[in-house]
Amino acid sequence: MDSEQRFIAGAPRDRTRANTTQFPALSTGLAYMQVPGQRPEPTHELARIGVPEPEYATARAILFTRDSQLAQTVAMIAVGAGIELQQCTKLSAPHSSTNAVVLVGSDCVGEISGTFLGHKVVLTGNSENQDILWRAAAATPGARVAILPHGAPWLGEYLGALGLQVGAAQVTLVAGACGGAGTSSLAALLAANHVLEGERTLLVDADQHSTGLWQMLRSKEPDGIGWEDLQQSRGALAPGQLAEILPLAQGSAVLSWVREPGSYTPSEALLLGVLTAARRIYQHIVIDAGRIHGVPPGLLTLCNDQLLVMPVRSALANSLGRLPDASWSIVFTGKLRSGIDTRGLAAKHSMDLGGYLPYLKSIERSAAEGRLMSVLARGSLRRRVASIQRGTRGESSWAA
Repeated sequence: MDSEQRFIAGAPRDRTRANTTQFPALSTGLAYMQVPGQRPEPTHELARIGVPEPEYATARAILFTRDSQLAQTVAMIAVGAGIELQQCTKLSAPHSSTNAVVLVGSDCVGEISGTFLGHKVVLTGNSENQDILWRAAAATPGARVAILPHGAPWLGEYLGALGLQVGAAQVTLVAGACGGAGTSSLAALLAANHVLEGERTLLVDADQHSTGLWQMLRSKEPDGIGWEDLQQSRGALAPGQLAEILPLAQGSAVLSWVREPGSYTPSEALLLGVLTAARRIYQHIVIDAGRIHGVPPGLLTLCNDQLLVMPVRSALANSLGRLPDASWSIVFTGKLRSGIDTRGLAAKHSMDLGGYLPYLKSIERSAAEGRLMSVLARGSLRRRVASIQRGTRGESSWAA
């Protein structure tokens, strides 16, 4: 293709105003569409779809239409859904391996006979063209119809659902069996270890009773946004947008409260929206979920590994009761008395052993000084933290 027209949720990067990204994402898209001269020319041929992948995995839709007004309307819907939209004006079959959705405008439905077999096809246009759309749908097996503007909410949801199918980040959720178990410290150390392994990592503070993570990650207020800034967000966050606005700690992106810990509790929908975007750009996501019985059920569905953190003293004295449905591995923390077998202790609670993190003054001191992640400079501690990650896959060798 000689040129491409793409619309994607997210403000253009402005290095002079790095922390002034505007929300909601849909408003950003609307503003983008209204700026004269910023709309590139559409592609003139729908060639074989083989464009290189960007730095992040992105859900993509192809719009085949020559109607500029329809293109703008669909582009705004795609922006709100966090979907990249590529407009084309000439027909050629997409690459057989693409999983992109093909949107066909009412002005072009007569040209597509048999072209998009095996692809998800949505025929779209305004209400005055609905008869044309329905006749074309009858001749196009499996095609859906979105009549605008009334069908815009459905089309937005349909395109937004594509984002849930994109992204291959490994997501680890860390939850505590009780307060003071060391959940936040373990989550931060797991994230730090991923960074040391050279992987793009995000640490998410999803503890409803959190006082924030930054006081143990760095001594100065971070540059970037926190949950309090996302309170009024609407629509979908684009992966590139998310990566630009989150502050860093020792190379790991962090989403917590920056200025007002506990001032705003993110909804489950916002949590899932953030994770949906994050899975497309980060290789590992570690979630500090707080206490186990406060974990939103929907959050568990996006996680690959679930770690339950429990002090040894509590594990010896108490039973866990009923846990949220998931494949949990247990990580013991604190002091371990002589003769205690962690594998046997895990078996007592009918769980797999994820690992053991002993009480160490170095961890406590580093957290108090706002440099917790730097404690992994100690090779022995880093190997132990790495073994906890392997323990979620049944490979841990650090039992005690």
